[in-house]
Amino acid sequence: MKVVEIKVIFDSDNIEKTQKEIGDIFYSFGATGLKMDEPLKEKNPLNFYKDEKQFLMVDYAISAYFPLNPYSERRNKIIAEKFEEVFGEREDMIYSIDFYEYEEEDYQNNWKKYLYPEKVSAKFVVKPTWREYEPEEGELLIELDPGRAFGTGSHPTTSLCLKIMEENIKEGDSVIDVGTGSGILMVAAQRLGASEVYGTDIDELAVESAKENLALNKIEDAKVYLGDLISVVKDKKFDVVVANILADVLLLLLKDISRVVKKDGLVVFSGIIEDKLPLLEKEVRGLGLEILEVKADKEWRAMLIRA
Repeated sequence: MKVVEIKVIFDSDNIEKTQKEIGDIFYSFGATGLKMDEPLKEKNPLNFYKDEKQFLMVDYAISAYFPLNPYSERRNKIIAEKFEEVFGEREDMIYSIDFYEYEEEDYQNNWKKYLYPEKVSAKFVVKPTWREYEPEEGELLIELDPGRAFGTGSHPTTSLCLKIMEENIKEGDSVIDVGTGSGILMVAAQRLGASEVYGTDIDELAVESAKENLALNKIEDAKVYLGDLISVVKDKKFDVVVANILADVLLLLLKDISRVVKKDGLVVFSGIIEDKLPLLEKEVRGLGLEILEVKADKEWRAMLIRA
């Protein structure tokens, strides 16, 4: 199987802000990890022998990786159009976008040397399948396929979500992950003792990825569905509803999510950029829901809500 690398090379008046904007676009299309390239700030000649490619690098770049399938050409076109929509008329940055195809084995081997088990919250350790790791007392292990989803746990939106989940999910809870992506939050819910675990996603590729990662973690009874939230679960209600999606999407799904959480149940929102937090808080309270906690990591926010 092949994968597609979508690489954006850019220069900007505000590198950090532009990196975040590019990353947000990739995440909105279901990317579960990014590769960032930056030129060395101090080009000591000795570094040439350590990493010739990085020494010669003069541009900033961000890459996202997606499986190659019959929808790839259309997806690439839509992503390119989104970058043109956001950055085409901007005077504070310039960019180019390139597409590359790799055999999945080559892609995975290229990343293997950089990826190690990573503790992403108080309890959870995420590890690539080829690394050995013996969990310490109290740690919960999640294995992810590196070619499709590894790296998600380290992003602030996911780690914030995991931190709230591990503090609030109880043994026997029913949990649904809306927009499940890689399935990492479904695995986490099962590890925390949830008796029923559901996941939904409107992206066929995400559903496939989630099923693979559930199998990797030997989880057989979780249910992953392709489709929107309401049509999938119908009249079922859950103790905990989790959604790690961008704030604009959370606003669209808010009413549907409020219908599938039990009375006094919990909702965990993540993927909220700081600027969007006040609007989302207003809409949440407008539905009669109670905000119990807001966690922060850099510019990202996650919210714990009670129905």
